[in-house]
Amino acid sequence: MSKRILSEVAYNALKEKMVNMSSGTYLSARQCATELGMSYTPVREAFLRLQREGSLRQVPNVGFFVESVDLADLLQIFQVRECLELFVVDKVFDKLTQEHVDKMRELCYKQQEFLEAGDSSRYMQTDTELHEIPFNLLGNKHLTTLFHNVREQYMMCSVQVAKTMNVDALTEHAGYIDAIERGDKATALRELRAHIDNAKQRMMDRYINRLN
Repeated sequence: MSKRILSEVAYNALKEKMVNMSSGTYLSARQCATELGMSYTPVREAFLRLQREGSLRQVPNVGFFVESVDLADLLQIFQVRECLELFVVDKVFDKLTQEHVDKMRELCYKQQEFLEAGDSSRYMQTDTELHEIPFNLLGNKHLTTLFHNVREQYMMCSVQVAKTMNVDALTEHAGYIDAIERGDKATALRELRAHIDNAKQRMMDRYINRLN
């Protein structure tokens, strides 16, 4: 496999490994490379990617540590989500076609299946795919990269805080998609904002419950 593919494999393996780790846990790139049966270089690249996304913290001359997730971090993630997603949907709304709507609905059905199966990882990945459709349509690589970085942090927080899956999110998605299909931009933006606000509240509630 190419170095890029190996780095992606290492990245995904590390995310899975970090799910059950406490904040501040030390991670050795060389040890992880040995465990994964890989050379050091692609694993090091995966570590640096996780650092850029905020999931790992590097201490010079010491190593990498699982980054803490506190309430302020969660609130900031949702602030960025709101700014990004509302802006992008507003820009591309008139270009969203029935094909896009059908794809969104298909992803919602998949989320329902993953919810029923208790598969939080695929549920969250499908959620990302649904929300990235407007970004792909806009085609701004810088916004798309920022979106993916924020989503990766959000997904790590979701798993660390709650392994979050919620039927309410599916209902919110349906309202958002229905408004897009009707061509009702104002309602679509309002539904999207409400969905992000509700997701933030659900995450905050679970974070607080974890502390209690």
